[in-house]
This record gives sequence, C-alpha cells and structure tokens, in this order.
Amino acid sequence: MSSNSKKAFILTSHYFDQGQHRLKYFCVDDHGPFTFTINNQKPVFFVEREKDVSFLKGIFQEKEVGLKSFAGKEMKAIYFQTQQDLFNAKDDCSQKGIRTFEADIRPQERFLMERFINGPIEILDEGGEMINPQIRPCDYAPKLSTLSFDIETSLKNDLYSIGYHYKDKNGKEEKFVHMVGDSQSSLDYLTLYKTERELLFHFIESVKNLDPDLILGWHVIGFDLNFLEKKCHEYGMKLALGRDGSEVRINERKGAGWFADIRGRVVLDGPPTLRGAFYQFDDFKLDTVANEVLGEGKDISETGSNKVEEIEYRFHNDKEALAKYNLQDCVLVTDIYEKLNIIELCITRSITSGMRLSRIGSSTSSFDHFYLPRLHRKGRIAPNILDIQRESHAAGGLVFEPVSGLHEHVVVLDFKSLYPSIIRTFKIDPYSRLMSESDFCETPTGQRFSLSENILPKFLEELMGKREIAKKQNDESLSMAIKILMNSFYGVMGSPGCRFYHADLPSAITGTGQWVLTESKKVLESKGYEVVYGDTDSVFVKLKFEDRGNIEKKANLLALELSLHFEKILKSKFGVKSYLEMEYEKHFSKLFLPYGRGMNEGAKKRYAGLIKDKVYFSGMEAVRSDWTKVAKNFQTQLFDRFFKEGEIDDWIKQYIERLKEGEFDHQLIYKKRLSKAPEEYTKTRPPHVKAALMLERPMFGRLKEVSYVVTRRGPIPISLDHKDIDYDHYIDKQIAPLADDVLRIFDKNLNDILLGDQLSLF
Repeated sequence: MSSNSKKAFILTSHYFDQGQHRLKYFCVDDHGPFTFTINNQKPVFFVEREKDVSFLKGIFQEKEVGLKSFAGKEMKAIYFQTQQDLFNAKDDCSQKGIRTFEADIRPQERFLMERFINGPIEILDEGGEMINPQIRPCDYAPKLSTLSFDIETSLKNDLYSIGYHYKDKNGKEEKFVHMVGDSQSSLDYLTLYKTERELLFHFIESVKNLDPDLILGWHVIGFDLNFLEKKCHEYGMKLALGRDGSEVRINERKGAGWFADIRGRVVLDGPPTLRGAFYQFDDFKLDTVANEVLGEGKDISETGSNKVEEIEYRFHNDKEALAKYNLQDCVLVTDIYEKLNIIELCITRSITSGMRLSRIGSSTSSFDHFYLPRLHRKGRIAPNILDIQRESHAAGGLVFEPVSGLHEHVVVLDFKSLYPSIIRTFKIDPYSRLMSESDFCETPTGQRFSLSENILPKFLEELMGKREIAKKQNDESLSMAIKILMNSFYGVMGSPGCRFYHADLPSAITGTGQWVLTESKKVLESKGYEVVYGDTDSVFVKLKFEDRGNIEKKANLLALELSLHFEKILKSKFGVKSYLEMEYEKHFSKLFLPYGRGMNEGAKKRYAGLIKDKVYFSGMEAVRSDWTKVAKNFQTQLFDRFFKEGEIDDWIKQYIERLKEGEFDHQLIYKKRLSKAPEEYTKTRPPHVKAALMLERPMFGRLKEVSYVVTRRGPIPISLDHKDIDYDHYIDKQIAPLADDVLRIFDKNLNDILLGDQLSLF
C-alpha cells in the first residue's frame, strides 16, 4: 500500500439493505474513530451445480466456482442484491427440496474472513468518505477509551441518577453524575435536572461528546441499558448511543444472557466478561468482586430492599451522598477491569480468534472464521449448521477410579495441551477426514485421517509456537487468549452447533486421549509405580521411598520417559510423529482421595492435598460456590489439621458448639442461581425457589440469584427476618458430610464422636 495507508482496529461490523446492500465497519486508530463502507460485495450462498434455481427472486448472478461439497458434488455460487433476498431464496429452496450451503454466514463476517482479517487492518486512506478502500491484515493493538456508567432507581420505576467514569486512551479521566432534583449542588461533578427526560437527554449527549470506544458496567445490559431504553420509550425518545446516532438494540438469548448492539461501540458487562476470562468468586456481585480484587467495596453494602431503602433515603435527603455512591460504583468497575487487565485480554482474544469484541465467546463462529477460507482454498464448500446430522456424543476424558485414602508424596504428571497435541499427532480435522482414502494414519480407536491434506493441525502448530513466545515474553494476555482458542477446537468439533461436526472427530480425540492415559498408567506400573488417580490428561503417581530425596528431579525424569515412550510407540505402531509432551505439574506431600458418599468406591474429580504446607482442593466443597462459608471454612480447617496430624475429634465438637452458639451466623448463607423465573418452577420448588418467591420481582429482567438461610420456618431470604436459624440443618447437611469424608478412614463418623460410646450401652 501507499504512504496514505494507516493501521486500525475494527470495533463493530454491520450490514444494511436499505437502498443497496452495503457493509459498514466502525474502526479506531491512533487518532480516533472512523468508518469505511463496502458496497461492491453481494450476499452469496451455494447450491449443487445441477440444480435449477431460476425461480428465485432477487438473484444478481449465478457463477461457476470450481468448488465441491463435502459429498464431492460440484457447486455454484448464487449472488443476491440484498441479504433479505438471500434469506427469502434460502426458504424458497428449502420448500422445493434444494439444499443450500453456507447460507447462514453473516456477510460482514464473510468479507473479513476471506481476507484473513482478524480485526487489525491496514487501510488506504485517500481522504473523504472511505468506500471500497483497499484493506489488508496487519499487526496492530489499539488503545481504547472507556466509559463505565451506573444508574440509580427507586422500587417504583423512578430514575434517580446516572453516573459515569470516562477514561480516554491516554488515561485522562472525567467523572460526572446526572441526577433529578430542583436545587443546585456544591459538588463540581453533580448536575441536577428537573425531570427524568432532561436527565436522559444530557446523559445521551455526554456519551455523544465523550465518544467512548467501550461502555463498561455491572449487569449493565440486562438492567441499566434495559431500564434506560424503556425510560426513553416512555418519553418518546431514542436511546441513541451509537456513533452514528443509532439506537441501542438489546436482546436476551435463552441460556446465553443479555446482548447489546451499539454501532461503533462495544459493551463489556462485568459478570459475563469475567466468567468468560475464567475468574471465579463466591458470587459476581460488584461488592464481592471489588473487595476481592481491589480490597474495597461499595459505599452501600446492603442488598435487596435494604439497599433500595438507603438509595431512596439519600435521594430525598442527601443527594450528594447518593452521587458519591453512584459514582463510586462506576469507578470500581473501571478499576476492576484495569487491575485484572480484562480489556487487554479481550482485545487479544479478538485479534487471536477473529471475532469482534462483543463476540469473543463465540467459539463456533471463531472456528468458522479460521477454517472456512482455508477450506475454500482446498476446493470445498461447507454445509449450513442446521443441515448437520446429529449423532451420539463422544465419550469424555478417561477418569481412573481413585485409590481412596491418604497417600504420601504423590506427583502429578500432566500432558501439555493434550487434545491439541492429539489433533496435531493424528492430523484430526474435518478436511483430513474427507481426504483419508490414501496416505492416511489411523488413531488407536480406528478413525482415519489424511497425513498430507489437513488444515487444523498446521494452524495449531502456529498457535503453539506463538504461545511459547508469549510465555517467554511474559505476555499473559496473548498466552491465555491462545490457550482459550486452542482448547475450544475440540469442543467445537464435538458440538452439534458446528457446521463441521462429525462423530469421528470428537471420538478420535477423546478415544485417543483415553488410550494415552491408559498407556501411561501401564508404563508407570511396569516401572513399579502406583498410579492412585488419573483424569483426562494427568496421572497421579505415588513415588517410591528411594525417590523422595530429589522429588522434582525424579518427577521430571518420569515425565521425560513417558514422552519418549509415546514418541517411540506412535512412530512404530501408528507411523506418526508424536507431539505428546508430558510434564511435571505439582507435588503433593500428602494427598487425600475420598470415598463416594454412601459408596465403597472412590469419588472421582474430588481430592485434597498438601502442597508446601498449603491445602489444595479440587472439586471439594471448599472451592464450590453452592456451599455455605461455614462449610467451606470447616473443610479447609479440618484438612489443615488432618494433614498436619493435629487433633480432630475435639476440634469438630468445638466447631459445632460454636455454630450452635451463633458465632458463624454470617457464614450460613446459601447463594443459588435461578435458571428461570421462580414462578415457572411448577413440578418441584427447591429451597432457593421458595426463598425467591418471597422477594419482590425486579423491575426489568428476572431474578437471577437468591441468597437465603434455612430457619425453623424453612428457607428465608437474607433480606427478611431470619433469626430462628435451624442449626441442626447446617450440622446435618453442611458439616456432617464433610466430617465423615475424613472420619471414614478412622472407621467412624460424626455421630460416633458426638455421642461417644453411649449407643453401646443399649
């Protein structure tokens, strides 16, 4: 390109059919936002070449393309004037029994993927409006401006205030609160307006003038934006937050949560964004996350009706205190994102996967983005997603039955990126399955894949190389983004929602994984080692007495021996180069594998261990969000005493006495998520639903989570009176199961130590 080119990042992409079909891309570069338009790309799908589609309306062109379907049929491309014409034609073809291919790909995404553009672009800027400019992929990581906002409301649907915290790409800040009120304020960041309508107008103008790239918040889509949209409609206004003055479009997808489409801006909502980055907290309330991440919480820590009452009191009696609270929530959100480097991670995931920032969690779409253009260059066309025949799901990873009890000096050996390594080793991908008639390899479970004609293995090799470089450079965002992308490939190919799904793909991966784990155990046992547990990609090996002098050296040696074993056997038996690499992960000086409750066999995916004098849990109640804090603390302290050979029986008795005396009342709260509205539970109503039905319904959306305690009257929300706590419930349901896990290896249970030998007198 010429010297007039510039590097930029695509924030959002859209298509329009009005007047003519066009694609519009909202971008940002070092100097600010801009757009470019593509109007010379027609929507397209494919049909078999022999099919007569002359009956279709809106056809722009039929074209021979020299491509074939997965079944080997010659294909032709059908181009349309508009995307709506394509939708109508797809339905008409379906009614006549004509199958269409790739009719479900968004045109704005097809344009980018066929040019291998993931987000960063180099674009020729000749001045003026950019229409059909020359573009190409490049390396570019943007700095983005952010606006975190929060609203305060009453229980009666009144809008009190909107606060925001803005930061430009260089870190310059602006803090402000718009509030309803008659008097003036001494705070320089607070402005009062006589009506809600005026408040809404000035907030929309603030967004327009500040022009942020990202809009941040906490439940900002399902509550804040949803509320503001309804308020705007109430006053005959538009919630016009788009960079082109367009309205916000909000929708809720069943099972996937809330989504907001704002042209030229991206909304990052706190809880789903942090969950997507694999963060875990006791709950995802702003106060909880802020305290854990920042060491500070909200100005009002109450929840439920108590919180609303305090907000209403401040609005009527101390507006400046409400403004302080409103603004602090905005700042907390910004600070959480910055402390956790969430925005950097999101940008890196977007660049790595090719998805726009608002869709980085869409693993099937990111697979399409990478795979389809490469498939086309191999001469093949993919089916529509809904045309895929669904077959039975593949088996999951192998889990060995644990050798229950207490073990000393156990090392965990883990296969590095097992499933991606299996894909590389056996060349597993949709195209190589098609091309496996000759020059093939065969997995341990019998599926065949072409050694020379494949796509995914080569891409994984490229990604793994980039991840190794990222690790060496301590680029945590890039390393994590690549890991997330690579680990998604198995799930995508095994998902009925993927256009490339075939049962052989996930079966080959998991089946080979099971063989690898079984072979590892066999090799270790042949060397005289006991494998006490194994799960999917790791084995737990009890070291011999003579190994304990240099544990790390021995563990690394065992890992190397396993890697070399697979290198040898995969070459000799399967004729493939091994990419399997075993590595030493951790050492438990003590490891406890519990029995299944009410069973005589070990419990899978549950264990506790001691690593450098610190208790480590996996799958146990101490690290699960659905158990109370009193149970988590009990289990943590119990295992600390157990591993360090402290006295247990009397300590358990004392803990229970302290529980009965009310010392742990603040730790007795259950927190449960609701999968649907409380009133929709008709067949059965578990405790959390009964508690939820006692609460007032939220103004917008539905109640997603409820916090409650169990009283002698049953489950009661924590916002209501709950002084009559049922301590026996907590002893029986929260303490006893955890105590019995450990006491069982001493041939006793909680009742034995509480009652002593009294029962033997009868």
